[in-house]
Amino acid sequence: MAAYTPPPPHRIPLPTRTPTRTKVISRGRSRLCALVEVGGLAVALLSLYLPWLSTGRGEQITALGITDLIDVRSVAPVLYLGLVGMLLLVAATAGTRLGAFALAAAVVAAGALVGHLAFVWILIASTGEAEPMLSGLPADASVTFGPYVAALGFVTVAAVSAWAAFTAEYVHPDPGSGHRTMDARVI
Repeated sequence: MAAYTPPPPHRIPLPTRTPTRTKVISRGRSRLCALVEVGGLAVALLSLYLPWLSTGRGEQITALGITDLIDVRSVAPVLYLGLVGMLLLVAATAGTRLGAFALAAAVVAAGALVGHLAFVWILIASTGEAEPMLSGLPADASVTFGPYVAALGFVTVAAVSAWAAFTAEYVHPDPGSGHRTMDARVI
């Protein structure tokens, strides 16, 4: 009977041990994008306290004041949670440098922007009208700069996250492993 000889060590890693082909953002770009995205989120948060409506009597009404006027106070925590959720995606992108998190942040920010623009459209349609879409607003109210500042913050987060996701590069596995390498621009 022949003696057992163990197989030689693998010269190339097994397919289960190869690095996955994920998209990674460079360190510098990841840090820059994270700073700009946090700035955009700070602008969106700041806009909650800026005047969104102005009345003929000189009153300024903030976004949080609007939730009191139209009796939807339960929506106010959702505003904060949405911003915190986007902040967590930005932090995950900065921490892991994975393009998937950047893409998720871009999608969430774009969704927030669409919802925000729909609300602003309803708000504009409700000011100065005989039959407003939102009841509870002052009759002589007009929209000020607050909603546009919030939109700027959401646009910033969506654009920078999309740019980070688009410019992420694939981690190339070892060519000797038999896996095909992918081009950095393939999404």
